[in-house]
Order: sequence, then structure tokens, then C-alpha cells
Amino acid sequence: MKELIKYIIVKIITIEAKLILNKHKPFIIGITGNLGKTSTKDSVVAALSDLQVRGTEKSLNSEFGVPLTVIGEKSGWGNILKWFYVIYRGVCVYFGTTYPKYLVLEIGADHKGDIESVTKWVKTDITILTQFSEIPVHVENFANREELVREKQFLAEAVKEGGVFIYNSDCKDSRGIAEKINRKKISFGIHSGDWVAKNIKNSLSVPGVTAEVYSDGDKKLDLSCDGVLGDSPILCALPAIIVASKLKVNLDNAAAHIHNMKRAAGRMRVLEGKDNTVIIDDTYNASPLATEHGLHTLGQLDAKRKIAVLGDMLELGEYTKEAHTKAGSVAAKNAHILFTVGNRARHIAEGALDNGMNGEAVIQCENSRDAGREVLKILQAGDVVYLKGSQCMRMERAVKMLLADHIDPHQHLVRQEEEWLKR
Repeated sequence: MKELIKYIIVKIITIEAKLILNKHKPFIIGITGNLGKTSTKDSVVAALSDLQVRGTEKSLNSEFGVPLTVIGEKSGWGNILKWFYVIYRGVCVYFGTTYPKYLVLEIGADHKGDIESVTKWVKTDITILTQFSEIPVHVENFANREELVREKQFLAEAVKEGGVFIYNSDCKDSRGIAEKINRKKISFGIHSGDWVAKNIKNSLSVPGVTAEVYSDGDKKLDLSCDGVLGDSPILCALPAIIVASKLKVNLDNAAAHIHNMKRAAGRMRVLEGKDNTVIIDDTYNASPLATEHGLHTLGQLDAKRKIAVLGDMLELGEYTKEAHTKAGSVAAKNAHILFTVGNRARHIAEGALDNGMNGEAVIQCENSRDAGREVLKILQAGDVVYLKGSQCMRMERAVKMLLADHIDPHQHLVRQEEEWLKR
């Protein structure tokens, strides 16, 4: 019965969303990929914030998320009365006279057909393709890696005639898709692209990351992302700058909005920890490449001790052992102390030990709360702690235990809604 109700709700709000798009005809920017979708979406919304723009709420990029964004409402979760209100609002929006001029839609795929079904009724003016991990998250739900990559390609194929396809040219899969798309194409990256970020620098003293942006060999602007670290925030901001350029938005203003935007929780966020420590909270979710990026960033920082707390990475299927073992080898090169959380993460411990990490520096824990307690036992002033794991590992619980007392977890951590806290 629950699945039937879900099916009916999705059908109704999808029909409403189709009608709304057909009537109001907003400029649609669609974003997909395997890494960085939400941060890219947030960056685009920030860059266009001087315009009439609406973006996907948080990370709602599924069969529910896209129509909800079109309607402009939040999920009703398990409350049927809230869903009735969402449906009512859909009717009001259709008959209303005002609507955002620009829609920024994050569109993900947990299973085969997810994006294909959306693109039957959503056509984009701009599609942004981020990047893929060698072992992509959600690959367990697809027949193979190629099928997952093909699913993302549907959004690239949904670009309207006269539209633009923006893609990460550092990623071979994104380049491969670009070769098949007969639309105007603009590439971006750190190592290559029409738009390139150079001289990326991370700072803990004034937490954030900076870069210089070049196009056609000329420096266009200085780009900075406040309160986050790593290459990823820059890679997510680059396509936003490109979109701003295409829409004739002042690039200095766009860059300023990106610098000042509210950062999504759990994505390389720098937070103040107990006893004069620093937390790098990357706990929203985990994939092999994102985990490796986070560990490399940790390794680049100037810190007394670098501590990595890594939980299971899920939905990797046959790649599970390989991916976890490799993460352990990367951790051994970039952290002084390693805590692992969960059964799969035991392979992370094995990978670290096999690559020279001292056995006393590798601590294995059953769950995130145990990890938080164990880290607290050894925490010292000056430590930097990096935390990462898949959603169901609830690694934010460990972050909560390590936060400085004056930091409000509800304002800064993922999954602090009542529906999550009950679980």
C-alpha cells in the first residue's frame, strides 16, 4: 500500500510539473554526474542569485525531487497531509502569473531509467555534467559501470537545439559523452578545458580555498570558496561561472556570491572542533574518488596531527573490497591516525596497514558513535580530523560529538531533520 501511495503521488506531482513547465517556460539548467552535483547546483544558484532563480532543495534529485523543484515545495516525507498540500500548491503554481525565470535542476540516478524517464518531459537549455569516479557510487544498482555512465548521458542528450553542454574535461567519461553530443560544448577543469582553474590553495587560518580562473589563456577572475577545502568546491564553482558568463551576469558579482553562499552541510565543510581542533566534515555521502580527494586534501594541510575517520562506502557491488583497500592505501599516505567504521571499512584498515601505517595508529570501530568516543580519547589541540562515509553510516553522529560546544549541529551538520534523528 505504501508503494502504491508513493507511485500515485509521484504521478500526480509529475503531471503538475509538466504542465507548469509548459505554461511558464523557464530557462532550465540541468546538472548530473557522479560527483559534486549538489555543490555544483548550489554554486549555479548562487552565481545567478541576482536573477529570478530557483534550485533543487538540498539533494532532492530523484523522481520526487525534480517535480518538487518545479512546483517549489519541500518533500512531504511520510505525512500524507503534507503531500496533499504539495499537490494543492502545484495547482496554484500552474494557475499563478509569476514564476522563476531560471530553474536549476539537480538530476540523479540510483537505478537504470531514472534520468531517462525525467528527460521525457524535461528538456534543458544548459546541461552540466560533473565527473565520474572510476568506481562510481550506486554502481551496485546497475548491470555494469557503462550502464551507469550511459544513464547520465540522457541529460546531455536532453539539451534543446541552440542550448549548451558544459562538461568536466578532466574526466574521461565526461569527455566521452561530450564526443557524442551535437550541441555547443564548453569544457572546464583543473588540468584541461576551455575554462581552467589554476593555483588552487587551501587555508585553515581563514578557512577556504582559492583559485585563479582562466579562459582562452586569459585570466578572468579570482575565485574563492569560503569555509570549505579541496579541489572539489572549485570544480563545482567553475561551471557556475561559465553559466554566469553565458547569461551575461557580471563575473565578479557571480564570484562574490559563490564566495559568500551558504555551503551545503557535510561536503568538505571546515568546522571548529573541541579543544582547539579543526573538523573537515565530508559526511554527506561517500564514493571512492570523493574519499580519495578528501584524504589528499587532508594530506596537503599544515597540521600537528591528521586524523581520518572513514566509514563504509555502499552500493559498490563487486568493487567493494578493491575500493576500500585503495582508500586505506591513500589514508596511509595522508593521515597520522586512522579510525574505520563498519564491516566494509575493515578493508580500509587492511589497505592502510599493508601500506606502512603503524598498527597502533589504526583503530577499528563498529559504528559512528563508537568512533566519536574513540577519537575524543586521543584528541589534542592542533589536530585536524577528516570524516567521511556513506549516508547510512551516519558519520555526522561522530562529527556532532567532536564539535566545539558553541557550534549548533542543527545549523551545520547533515541529517538533522526530525525524520532523520528518529532513525
